[in-house]
Amino acid sequence: MKKLNYDIDDIEKRIPSKYAAIIAIASRAKQILDNPGDLDDTLRKNKPVVAAIMEFMQDKVKYPEFNITKINEED
Repeated sequence: MKKLNYDIDDIEKRIPSKYAAIIAIASRAKQILDNPGDLDDTLRKNKPVVAAIMEFMQDKVKYPEFNITKINEED
């Protein structure tokens, strides 16, 4: 098993909200658990969460764009 050398700053460079990153990574990890066949062979030996983080850092995980200012606006 491989140690991940990623910091929260590395994740925030890819997506502005660390909470949105957690949701995207968790969703991908659940997909890997449900269907491990769609995982790259080089990542197959890792646990689903580790594989999802590695895919996220390689820009293989798609996630919706969040407009933080719009979310914070009051109606």
